[in-house]
Amino acid sequence: MDLIDQENEDEIWQTWLHKDANMSYKDFKKKYLKSARKPKTATITKEEEQKALELAMRFIKPVKEGGEK
Repeated sequence: MDLIDQENEDEIWQTWLHKDANMSYKDFKKKYLKSARKPKTATITKEEEQKALELAMRFIKPVKEGGEK
């Protein structure tokens, strides 16, 4: 795990070096790690989910239980 941590640290360091940042490395790292941990999934409403399913059903044929025969 230490090798992965070192690679991540090196990547953050290189990013900080090549950015036009007016903040210290410590502050940049804290901000970088904070934004990297944010979930990137959005929740959708039941209505949006139903619309997406209806759209998908136009292109695929549902498989019956036990597989298609």
